[in-house]
Amino acid sequence: MKPDGRTPVVVVTGFLGSGKTTLVNELLREERDSLVIVNEFGDVPVDHALVENSTEAAVALPNGCLCCHVRGDLEEALMGAAMRRRRGEIAGFDRVIVETSGLADPGPVAQTLYSDHALTRDFKLGPIVTVVDAADPEARKASMGIARSQIAAADVVVLSKADRAKDFAPVEAEIRALNPAVECIPARFGKVEAKRLLDAKPGTDQVFCAAAHDSAIRSFSMRFEQPVLKALLQHFLATLVELRGKDLLRVKGVVPVEEGLVLVQGVRHVFDRLRPVAKGEAALVFITNGVEQREVEALWHAMKGLS
Repeated sequence: MKPDGRTPVVVVTGFLGSGKTTLVNELLREERDSLVIVNEFGDVPVDHALVENSTEAAVALPNGCLCCHVRGDLEEALMGAAMRRRRGEIAGFDRVIVETSGLADPGPVAQTLYSDHALTRDFKLGPIVTVVDAADPEARKASMGIARSQIAAADVVVLSKADRAKDFAPVEAEIRALNPAVECIPARFGKVEAKRLLDAKPGTDQVFCAAAHDSAIRSFSMRFEQPVLKALLQHFLATLVELRGKDLLRVKGVVPVEEGLVLVQGVRHVFDRLRPVAKGEAALVFITNGVEQREVEALWHAMKGLS
């Protein structure tokens, strides 16, 4: 199988004051060959000036939500960087790190990479890294919906300010109620092993389990013992998006089809095209806002029965 040579786009997200820029600077000390894009909230960009050690100047995207015109800015920044790299106008970079604002849902970054076919020639979604303040859980309550979305979307969680926290158990319980299988990595004094984050896989080869909690966030998986028709899988995903797209916080996994294994990745209404992969546990993982496992499985079995 031909290796995927596209440049990964690593998303660093987390609520206001969680320590995202500190983490990005720490990553750049170990992995300098990175292009950094900083999305800020407000008309005057400031945070990008705090990013150190980048081989190129950090790109600032103002107004903080990474949606609408800002998504267009992200596409323009990535495509411009790819063209300048091909022309030799800038140094090569091995990855892109997008630091979202503290009030941003990371989902639109994934949507941009899934939906823009010009971008997918050069870029692919890498791990979503969510920074959670382990010392001040009260801060997230200012906008709990955004904080929950950031945690639910994560492939790996960094527990920042771990040197100030006496007990990780409550914050880990909060995280696992939303995203039960995610890896949590404590960062003391901002220190964390860069490769452990940047090389994290998008959650497709782990064993996932459902969590019991009182919030509307649901996490569950569908397993596949036998290969399925690729057209049926595509029709199922399209129908699910049509019915409940806005509530699909993240869908990811590996599904066996007659041609081999394919990678499924989606956020809300936007899914990447099915791409072949060499290996992975045959399971499709759903993180949803109120969509129950029985609803998804009922739709699958109904459509499978009609195929």
